[in-house]
Amino acid sequence: MAGRMTAPDPGTGPGADPGPGVGYRIAVDVGGTFTDLVLRRPDGTQLVHKTSSTPEDPTVGFVAGLHALAAAEGREVRDLLAGTDLLVHGTTITTNALLTGTGARTGLLTTEGLRDVILARQGSRDDQFASKAAPPPPLVPRHLIETVRERVDSTGTVVTPLYEQDVRRAAGRFRAAGVEAVAVSFLFSYLAPDHERRAAEILEAELPGVFVTASCRLVPEVRLFERTTTTALNAYVGPILRGYTERLARRLADLGYRRPVLVLQSNGGVVSLPRAAERAVETLLSGPAGGPAAVAPVLAALGLPQAMAMDMGGTSFEVSLSRRGRTETTSQGVLGGHSICLPILDIATIGAGGGSVAWATAGGMLRVGPRSAGARPGPASYGRGGTEPTVTDADLLLGYLDEAAFSDGIRLSRAAAASAVGALAERLGIGLTEAAAGIHRTVNAAMADRLRLSTVRRGLDPRRFALVAAGGAGPSHAVEMARELGVPLVVVPGAASVLCARGMLHADLVRYYVHSFAGRDPHPPATVLEQALNGLVQQAEADLREQGATGAVSYTRFADVRYVGQVHEISVAFADGTRPDAAAVADLLARFHLEHEERYGYAQPELAVEFVNVRLLARAPAAPPSPSPPRRVSGAAVPIARRQAWFEGGYREVDVYDLETLPAHRRVEGPALFAHPTTTLVVPPGFVAELADDGSALVHPATEALDAVLDRLRRGADPRPAVPAGAVPAGAVAIGAAP
Repeated sequence: MAGRMTAPDPGTGPGADPGPGVGYRIAVDVGGTFTDLVLRRPDGTQLVHKTSSTPEDPTVGFVAGLHALAAAEGREVRDLLAGTDLLVHGTTITTNALLTGTGARTGLLTTEGLRDVILARQGSRDDQFASKAAPPPPLVPRHLIETVRERVDSTGTVVTPLYEQDVRRAAGRFRAAGVEAVAVSFLFSYLAPDHERRAAEILEAELPGVFVTASCRLVPEVRLFERTTTTALNAYVGPILRGYTERLARRLADLGYRRPVLVLQSNGGVVSLPRAAERAVETLLSGPAGGPAAVAPVLAALGLPQAMAMDMGGTSFEVSLSRRGRTETTSQGVLGGHSICLPILDIATIGAGGGSVAWATAGGMLRVGPRSAGARPGPASYGRGGTEPTVTDADLLLGYLDEAAFSDGIRLSRAAAASAVGALAERLGIGLTEAAAGIHRTVNAAMADRLRLSTVRRGLDPRRFALVAAGGAGPSHAVEMARELGVPLVVVPGAASVLCARGMLHADLVRYYVHSFAGRDPHPPATVLEQALNGLVQQAEADLREQGATGAVSYTRFADVRYVGQVHEISVAFADGTRPDAAAVADLLARFHLEHEERYGYAQPELAVEFVNVRLLARAPAAPPSPSPPRRVSGAAVPIARRQAWFEGGYREVDVYDLETLPAHRRVEGPALFAHPTTTLVVPPGFVAELADDGSALVHPATEALDAVLDRLRRGADPRPAVPAGAVPAGAVAIGAAP
């Protein structure tokens, strides 16, 4: 069950001394349903555990997981933490605060005449064709928005000085209103930040204990609306994260832990606890952002140039693209309906997970999600009082899950699952098994659509990608999604259910910096670009030293470029290892035209281009690398059990294999189930599975050899014809989110 080693080494098992100067590393990823923990031993072997999350206070589940790891390792928790060098944490606390509307009571201070800057939302809708769609509730209600007399023009020239008495008057109103946080965002402050800085100083003095954040410190770049919403987001979730990190630090100190605690950011890097609280908006994708770091070495080992990575947990389904060794990022994202202009990994999320609730519309159509049963009460089969049917309940009834071996020691109840799904089946006028199969197909279709959108909207063919499946529920659904999309290879990494936590152990200290040319010369010579980037390098060196970085720092330089007259730009990286001189700029512009053509279907090299921003990504290792776990040995593939499972319209007796003991390079034909303490890989008929040396399961059509599939993906050759009709299980089901 939970807490078993993914790559055992008889020489250094539980209770072994970590050795002088080398310690454990622990990653803790707190999700909406489960808290995932990975302990990496000094010899590279790992211990994995999942425990139920505790939404009322996530530190409770966090500490409970540490106790479980210590028990599995044969140690007291204090002894385990005394031998731990590094603890990395991913959290959804800011995400939950944003999505549930439980952030801090926030005020906004802005330039006179711009009181409605975030309320107007640029006069547009997220979906231009949804005429009745309402925007999300504003982060700051209008009565908590104050303006002050000050003005800087588009060249950075001060037109009106800051009236400090206006700031003090606004502080008094904020105090009377009981605000917990204040965002400060003035017009053109990215060109001349002195007014914002002074206003923030006054607010901090007038409002002790109130969280104050200024846009010039957080996101000093063009676009007032996005800059203001990003700053307001930081203020909205900042006090929530600050309170949480302070509680967590106290609990860890009580357990004797004195080493660093690093928090994963939305850009895939890590920062210290105090820094995370200061820039809380950068943790809104904290948990899912750990996945790409774990996916990268898996793809590199297989020589795959690109893949879709999916993570299906208990509450949500996340998708990201890895191309040419990098996960795509964006600085123009939307989270919870609010624009954000800080660089974040381009991860798309929908409400589809093991805990997603299945329901019937008034017209008798089957829907799944986005609402989730969460950790408490959870799916009906958990036996914790839940009565609504979920994806987990359906998967249990279809035979894909072992009721006696589930995460966190939960024994699933088939009777409770049958009762919940049966009630839905009655409302739909269908049988129990038909309802369970319909739930499984419906959630698969919704997730396949999300994968399709993530590729097709970029002009990419999903059939040229591999699909990396992770999350506790992901491997149970991935192969059917791949079949629907025509994806030729599914990769299930070792310990896939805790992939994001595993990735946290690979995460580096990462900082992003930006220098805007809007309002300055949009056609700077190479020397000016180089000067601006060198200034950002100096900032990065100082910040990373403050964060405790000791290893070599690597830098990636970007430029945001667009054709003159365009509204949005494309971020293009300078070639690695090159100075941004004239030759490097010419190379960057050539690649801008190529990227523009790939993204939008055309390029116009004859047109003039302009530089909007230059950006710097600074990366330093958070900890020295540790040895890799021992490789698997070959042997016979022997099933550990047989079980009735639903395939192709009926129940069939299928073999069940143990993923932890299955030898490498042994083909197993479907239908078959591959069990792990925290997940199950479902391989339907027509597919075969085999393990790579690193423990990753590779699933592909039985009509092709694995080498042929890998070769085609490596070369980017034309995909096979689309999946023939009838290859995807039939069934009239409706797909969609709750209104």
